Amino acid sequence: MGDRIVSHLAKDTEIAARVAAHPALRRIVGSLPPSAAAVGGVVRDAALARPPGPDLDLVVEDDAMALAKAVGRALGARVTAHPRFLTAVVELPGGGHLDVVTARRERYPVPGALPVVEAGSLADDLARRDFSVNAMAVRLAGPAAGQLVDPHGGRSDLAAGRLRALRAGAFTEDPSRVVRAARYAGRLGLALDAGTEDGARATAPSLDPGSTRVARELRRLLQDEGAAAGLALLARLGVPWLAAASDEAQLARSFAALDAALGQEGAPEVVVWPLRLGAAASPDRIGQLALPGWARGAALEAAAEGPPLRERLAAAERPSQVDALLRAAPPASAVSAAALGAEAVAEWWRSGRRLRPGVRGADLVAAGIPPGPAIGRALARVRAALLDGEVAPGDDELALALRTAREQP
Repeated sequence: MGDRIVSHLAKDTEIAARVAAHPALRRIVGSLPPSAAAVGGVVRDAALARPPGPDLDLVVEDDAMALAKAVGRALGARVTAHPRFLTAVVELPGGGHLDVVTARRERYPVPGALPVVEAGSLADDLARRDFSVNAMAVRLAGPAAGQLVDPHGGRSDLAAGRLRALRAGAFTEDPSRVVRAARYAGRLGLALDAGTEDGARATAPSLDPGSTRVARELRRLLQDEGAAAGLALLARLGVPWLAAASDEAQLARSFAALDAALGQEGAPEVVVWPLRLGAAASPDRIGQLALPGWARGAALEAAAEGPPLRERLAAAERPSQVDALLRAAPPASAVSAAALGAEAVAEWWRSGRRLRPGVRGADLVAAGIPPGPAIGRALARVRAALLDGEVAPGDDELALALRTAREQP
């Protein structure tokens, strides 16, 4: 990723101005105590002059629960408190979240466990974070408002295009940080520094796909703009269930093909990130991921059923055969087959799927055919004949349907 090294960083005053201009912050800045500071991604993205996301993280050396409730009342927003972790989340009207955290320090009783936290200072809170580029803050109120707080050299690391873990044991504390590191590296074009790469490489082979924290980070990565680069990095670091994803260029082409398939006229409304997972992960491990069942199902359909569907479509000799294959295929499999080059899928989405024969079951019943399987068989025959050009729309449809219904199955 060395070709994407950051060439320009905003000045400290520019960073503070960009943070202050965040839409969520403008609505609440007058309610903030003197100790309030914006932290993490909003500061990092401001330093890179990237557009802000809808979410915002605040740290206060006060009672985060009380502040969140006050903000929630002022905005008419829902507040969810997590007292165990000294945090609260405000669901902002119009979208986005405001995470309010009491400045804290934390320790991990055992690797991978949830942290034990206690109140601390802003310095403590920044020191507990994962990477230096996320350990920056901008003070928002009081006499120090506008000050950039960067005790761990995050700005220098951004300038060097470097992602650096704050502690040697960062990945032992929380193995899901391996996925998070890949997500930031892929999105921001950063390269892991030597110590960070060594730590990630030591943890990657044992990364548990059944961990909810690992799965949560993987989902974020799959939804990210740098998903192909991040997944390829994970594969190169040694995550075994992503071994097939090591070619970033190929993965990027696969993702672009999925996007193009979903952009076709008549394409089904399918969430794309599980399809990306299907293109990247080993099919035999997808079922082990701690993801929602619908997402695992879509990923498996794309991974296991998309390629053979493409082959069967290529072998189909008549439009009716294409129709039968695609009417029976799950949407994720069809999208995967289209992304793999099955041009018949897009044509079927545009026209074949929408075909509506003129004859109906009620017409057959009126003509003396008793309700039952014969009617379904007859209608399917008419549909196939129309697709293959064997009959013309109109009276020929009814005649063919009646002949088929009266035949012995």
